[in-house]
Amino acid sequence: MDCKSVMAPIKKALYADELAGVAIDFMVEKHMGLVPVTNRDGTFAGLISGSCLMAMMLPRTLSAISGSFHNTSFLNENASEMEERFSVLRERTVGEMLDSQVQVAHPETPLIDALMMIKDQQNVVPVVDEQNVLLGAISFFSVLYGLNKEVDREQVERMKAAERRERETEKEQH
Repeated sequence: MDCKSVMAPIKKALYADELAGVAIDFMVEKHMGLVPVTNRDGTFAGLISGSCLMAMMLPRTLSAISGSFHNTSFLNENASEMEERFSVLRERTVGEMLDSQVQVAHPETPLIDALMMIKDQQNVVPVVDEQNVLLGAISFFSVLYGLNKEVDREQVERMKAAERRERETEKEQH
C-alpha cells in the first residue's frame, strides 16, 4: 500500500505569505492543530502548528527561558495582555511561524514509511510530487479513513458542515 491510497487532498491552500490570522481562523474552523502550508506556486513550504502558535502567545519572559515550568501563576497576567499578543501574532506572516524542517512523502512512498513518520511524532506527513508541489497529506485520521472501507469521506464532511452551521446558529442566538 502506498501514500496516494490514503492521503487526504488539500482542499484549501494556506500560503506562507498570508497573515497568520488567516491560518488561525482556518485552524479553528477545521479543528486542525497542524496544517501544511505552500508558497504561491504550490510548492510545499512547511507546517504551521497550534503548539508553535501557543508558544508565541507566551509572555517574552517565559519564551526566553528554556525548560518546562508548571507553576507560572506568579506572572498574574490579565486577559488584555494575552489578547494584545494574540492581535500582534495575527498580523505576522505564516512563513515566520513555519516548521520547514519536516519529512515529506511522495505518492508512491510505501505507507509504512509515512506511518513511521507519524509514530515519530510528525503527526502530519505532507505528500509532494517531484517538484515539491503539495498534493495532499497523511495523518492518523486519513490512514483510518483509507483503511476503513465503511467510512464515506463525503458523508463525514457533510456532517462536519452541519455541526458548524449548528454552532454558528447557536452563537447568533446568544
